[in-house]
Amino acid sequence: MSKPTNYPLNIKIGDTETVTVTRQDKNGNAINISGRVYSAQVRAKASSATPLATFSCAIVDAANGIFACTLPASTTAALSPANAVWDLQEVNGVVVTTLLSGPAYIEKDITR
Repeated sequence: MSKPTNYPLNIKIGDTETVTVTRQDKNGNAINISGRVYSAQVRAKASSATPLATFSCAIVDAANGIFACTLPASTTAALSPANAVWDLQEVNGVVVTTLLSGPAYIEKDITR
């Protein structure tokens, strides 16, 4: 099993944050992701019981392996500045795989 790709996330409070992913095999060919489910969360620490934010994830183009996970501006507006962690998981039948993970830097937006 492969390790998740380290993907630092920079979240500006009050901004919409979208992570778009294209799933490909080792040869660079698109993986059909029909029927797969994606989820992502931000937590203060990996051991934290409650998420700070939960992404809304949707398949954009199943045949070409494209999906997107979004935190709307209304969700990020409720966050406080912090250094946190996040990850993004795929469920394919009974197989759960963490695809991306890393630090999540939550910062105040300058323009508001």
